[in-house]
Amino acid sequence: MTPPNADSPRALPVPSVARMGYNPANFAYHLGTDPWVSGYVVYYAISFYDATTHRESARSRWWGPKTDPKNLYGGFGLIRIPVDRTGQATARRIWRKFEGQPARLIHEIPDNVTTTYQDDVL
Repeated sequence: MTPPNADSPRALPVPSVARMGYNPANFAYHLGTDPWVSGYVVYYAISFYDATTHRESARSRWWGPKTDPKNLYGGFGLIRIPVDRTGQATARRIWRKFEGQPARLIHEIPDNVTTTYQDDVL
């Protein structure tokens, strides 16, 4: 087995969504706007991305399931989105899936600082 090259980049860590949450007062859509329909269940995952080397970490575990507790709205205002503490990531990617549907990349935060995002993607 060949030892790793000291110049090769380290693997990006897997984000932890243990502290991630949402702002219960911040939703983007009134219920009924597809895919935000009555009874929806949504999950989110985060990956770290390095645009310089085009490397992406494995996705975090899925955070959720979440639904609007008032059954009025959809499109969560995510808070405490994890940052890459190793400093390798230049961006974070937000993945979303609805119960029974495939995962979809919905947004790329173009930095490793911002910790909020309003899911306003239909």
